[in-house]
Amino acid sequence: MDYLETLRNDAKLAEEFDMLFDFCLLDGLEERDTAEGRCTFSLPGKAFARDGAGGEYHQLEDGSIGYMSSEGECGRIAESVDDLIHLLVYSICWHDYCDTSQYTDISTLEAYANERHDEIASYTEMDVWETVVQALGMPLEANVAAELQKFYDAAHRALLYICYFHEDDGTVTESQNLFF
Repeated sequence: MDYLETLRNDAKLAEEFDMLFDFCLLDGLEERDTAEGRCTFSLPGKAFARDGAGGEYHQLEDGSIGYMSSEGECGRIAESVDDLIHLLVYSICWHDYCDTSQYTDISTLEAYANERHDEIASYTEMDVWETVVQALGMPLEANVAAELQKFYDAAHRALLYICYFHEDDGTVTESQNLFF
């Protein structure tokens, strides 16, 4: 299924998706925010969605998905749009899953995934979540740890997706990684 096309063609579904996952789909591909020409990127790409805090989702030239936050973090987060949508839907708040120490082995990652998912689900409108998931033709159950492992692997794959900030004094500062 073409998830982005489905969202573009159903305004109510797109609104619910944005409310749940802080993901506002743009009408089409746009130039990335370069902070008035002060940012350059390690890989070519175009913006296709934004979040409410000013972060942008970028489709990179190889089809993978990058993200740049308004706080200066940048990285690849998925290998494809499908992987991104699965990450958004099954992790609900992917930003809350960036603790590298939790990705040491499968049992640690599963415990982390379950704990975070239960906490996030406690304040998420899960009836709306179910409606969105069903409208996208996705199963209601998923292995969150497997989705998170794909996220971690994408973020750490070479070539890394990096933003370079060109300072007024001529120095260049590399963006922070999404994982800490």
